Amino acid sequence: MNEVIKTISEHASVRKFTDQPISEEQTRMIVECAQMASTSSHFQAYSIIEVRDTARREVLKECSGGQKWTVTAPLVLLFCADLHRGSRYFDNIDKDVFSNTEFYTVGVIDAALAAQNAFIAAESMGLGGVIVGGIRNDVQKLIDTFNLPELVAPLFALCLGYPDDKPGVKPRLPREAVHKIDSYTEHDDDELLRNYNDEVKEYYTQRTKGKCTDTWGEHCGQMMMAKTRDEVGYVLRKNGFLKK
Repeated sequence: MNEVIKTISEHASVRKFTDQPISEEQTRMIVECAQMASTSSHFQAYSIIEVRDTARREVLKECSGGQKWTVTAPLVLLFCADLHRGSRYFDNIDKDVFSNTEFYTVGVIDAALAAQNAFIAAESMGLGGVIVGGIRNDVQKLIDTFNLPELVAPLFALCLGYPDDKPGVKPRLPREAVHKIDSYTEHDDDELLRNYNDEVKEYYTQRTKGKCTDTWGEHCGQMMMAKTRDEVGYVLRKNGFLKK
């Protein structure tokens, strides 16, 4: 155990923040750490928009279904997959390639890796936060609000600040259900997931004082069907992605 592993192991989403501001120096360091994440072929196929404007933050809140921390967090960073930059500045390319599924995937992975670096850097400073994917409820509105050009896709917001509560660490899947050797095996998964469902049910029961008693399967099934976001693909294709 070292300080990095301790920081990662104690991660929990924070949605309540104190009024203490995050300095410009801290923000710069967080973004610079994001930029040091691994990136496919050095493409660096993402952009990070710091959202300071109150009206734009209200749009994030509206699009995410009322998640107020998009407004109340001292620092909000919007992470976007960005192939637009490459389409302008990469030499000797066929620009049609940016519309294929592979390069959209590259942009999403690059942005996710950068965000995770940013999050860990922030937590190492004593900050907390939450990643908000719910903004994808209205991708077109985000494109319009943030003036996103073709081949830039809004993915999620990272809301950061000094924690005003201490949420418990949510139990993760058993390592054996995730960590497989040489091939995809499932022979122990039924028992592992039964036990995990019981663990998650106990977690929610205690955290909500009995108001929620969902298992992992129940919770995830409800969340998936409540926000299928089928229109996301249509909007992305209109903005130059996923055409082949």
